[in-house]
Amino acid sequence: MIRVYFVGTGGGAPSPYRSLPSYLIRREGFYALFDCGEGTQRNLMEYRLGIMSIKLIGITHMHGDHVLGLPGLIQTMGLLDRKEPLYIMGPKAIKDFIERTSELTGFRAPFEIRFIDSYEDENIRIYKFPTCHTIESYGYIFEEKERKGLDVEKLRRDGINDWQILRELKAGKEVRFNGKTLKPEDYIIVKPAIRVAYTGDTSYCEKVIDSVKGVNLLLHDSTFLDEKDAREWGHSNAIDAATVAKQAEVKRLALIHISSRYRDTSQFVRLASRIFDKVFVPEDLSYYILDREP
Repeated sequence: MIRVYFVGTGGGAPSPYRSLPSYLIRREGFYALFDCGEGTQRNLMEYRLGIMSIKLIGITHMHGDHVLGLPGLIQTMGLLDRKEPLYIMGPKAIKDFIERTSELTGFRAPFEIRFIDSYEDENIRIYKFPTCHTIESYGYIFEEKERKGLDVEKLRRDGINDWQILRELKAGKEVRFNGKTLKPEDYIIVKPAIRVAYTGDTSYCEKVIDSVKGVNLLLHDSTFLDEKDAREWGHSNAIDAATVAKQAEVKRLALIHISSRYRDTSQFVRLASRIFDKVFVPEDLSYYILDREP
């Protein structure tokens, strides 16, 4: 199961209603934070999400509303005596930004910071994709890999409950049972991967469509209602985001990076739902749960 926490859903400047961009994805004990605008660590505390549990931070681009909370978060981790390495992904400038900030503020993190281009372990894969903004910018895919499990219902129907037989089948081995040969492919089911995509800042972009095809949840830039404003600043509006969601055949769309000029977001949903109906505008300090299909 994956939880997506909408830590900050605004963009450009904070407002009394929305904080600057930050999204935390939790999969069991693995915490990944994407973007870190000012106020991020305060909102994480509101969520009662352990700052020290964050293993990886992905930065989409170097505009201040997405990155200026990062030095403070790293410093807090150090003050709380973090020892575990912290993985950081982002554009080329992210390493220099952190090192220069550390030098200028006189604070050295007492833990290792590892700058990486992608992350993968037994259960999770995280990687970047290019977006269309005014500077070097990336989106991120967080993927919980597909799993193989036993078809419990079929095993029960066939009267198979010996744990040694179950273990052999799960290991992909044929087993003799009551004079018959049990084949693992008859009892193993594949539970599909769960994928979440976050675009960061982007205008309507074919590269984004190609990268987010079929994801379970798409967090897409929807800064403005007006198309002209969106184009001028390298952003998207609700119609752009909905068009991407439809063309990429995603399962669900969250409109994020809402400009501080808007308090009422109902028109965002109305416009987007004309094109793609499984759409919502998340509020700060809300979350969305994704579980595997049965």
